[in-house]
Amino acid sequence: KERSKLEKTEQSLKLNEKKKQSEAEKLEEINTKIQKKLESYQELYDSNQRLIYLGQKLNDIAEKYFDNKKKRELMDELFKLVQIENSKRKKVSAKEKKVQKTKEQKIIKEAEKTVKVIRQKKKAAKKKVEAAPKPKPVFKVGDRVRLQDGRAVGSIDKLEKNKAVINYGMFTTNVSVEQLELVEPSK
Repeated sequence: KERSKLEKTEQSLKLNEKKKQSEAEKLEEINTKIQKKLESYQELYDSNQRLIYLGQKLNDIAEKYFDNKKKRELMDELFKLVQIENSKRKKVSAKEKKVQKTKEQKIIKEAEKTVKVIRQKKKAAKKKVEAAPKPKPVFKVGDRVRLQDGRAVGSIDKLEKNKAVINYGMFTTNVSVEQLELVEPSK
């Protein structure tokens, strides 16, 4: 009896060990995929940052030209910028360039897909928030209210149909009920 129990527990332990090992392998595989994706996104981000920097530099040069109207200075600055950027580049064969270009395009497409999904989720969440506006409170005489775009708080003196007479202390005003926000209900 004990031997059969031992064998069963041994088999179940081995089975659990195999399951854990396969799960660990799957997790490792997923981790490497995520790491590669993260690296490719980082490369894309870095290249976009470089392009933004170049755009800002070009804008600065254009602004400088707009101010002083000196073509020679403009050309010198542009030429200098181009030379600096070209000195950073490495000579790459046409084949390697093509491979790199396709790789970049693939990364960009992937990033756009994920961004599109995220944007759709955000849009849906925003629509839900907009679709559920606050219920309009029922105003009573004596409620403390304010105009939607105002700060001053007054109390309702009179209600007639869709209009309310609000007392601000020194003066009173006649306002549509739709324009009011409830600050504090009357007791």
